[in-house]
Amino acid sequence: MLTRSVTVGLLGLLLTACGSTRDTRVNPDAADSVTGTGLQSMDIRTMATRMAADIKEYGILAPSRDGARASFFIYEMVNDSSDTIDKTLVLTKLRTDLFKAFRGQVKILDRSANANDLVDAERRMKERGQVSGENNRKLAGSDFVLKGSMKSRDRLAGKLKSSYILVTFELTDLVTSELVWTNDYEMKTESEKSVINR
Repeated sequence: MLTRSVTVGLLGLLLTACGSTRDTRVNPDAADSVTGTGLQSMDIRTMATRMAADIKEYGILAPSRDGARASFFIYEMVNDSSDTIDKTLVLTKLRTDLFKAFRGQVKILDRSANANDLVDAERRMKERGQVSGENNRKLAGSDFVLKGSMKSRDRLAGKLKSSYILVTFELTDLVTSELVWTNDYEMKTESEKSVINR
């Protein structure tokens, strides 16, 4: 009898918990209703759009007079901030916005480990005659590298937390090591509750 009562009680709790879930689709440019002191979706989208537009407007990646396209790859983002964030999310969004902004006027290289493995495997299969095609082109070299960093200054006073986040991007010439472009995105938030950002 006791086992039956416990089973019925647990089943009731389970049904109540399942019935209380509410999912709502929201605009990614809207402020998060689940707030905290980290970057929100609107920050990531705004930052990527601004950086892509600024790099294009600056003109350093414009094709040369003879039409030769500049090339670059995105290296990494170093996160020295208190915000736990998927760094590849930021870089992937930035790469997509750069692709849209330049529309083929620059060569954006994929230097990820995964892409390098795929290229190496494809070249080996072509050399062995396992697949059609020839290795008659060299791997593309890069003129520039784009990298980012994220830093924060956090203050705590009782239950209140304040966080200033600075995300900086830099484009470096890979021949001369000259820093040819840089820009940053800033935000500051205050929170009374601890929210986990992922």
